Amino acid sequence: MVELTLIALLNTIGDNFCEYRSEGNDNYKSLLLSYSDASKQYGVTKVKDVIENSEALNFSAVSVALLKCPQHL
Repeated sequence: MVELTLIALLNTIGDNFCEYRSEGNDNYKSLLLSYSDASKQYGVTKVKDVIENSEALNFSAVSVALLKCPQHL
């Protein structure tokens, strides 16, 4: 079994966030939909554990979003 890491989680959420933003959703709705997708894919407990144990989460999340879809930020 592969351990979920912050970068794997953010890559998943980042891809989905960009898709939702491209569909016309605002940042908040896109983020919540992306989080929901990640929770379905990896399981709520694993996603929550990664978030709780992450250092510099905001910086990492913004960095991934800037790389994946800077036009939406």
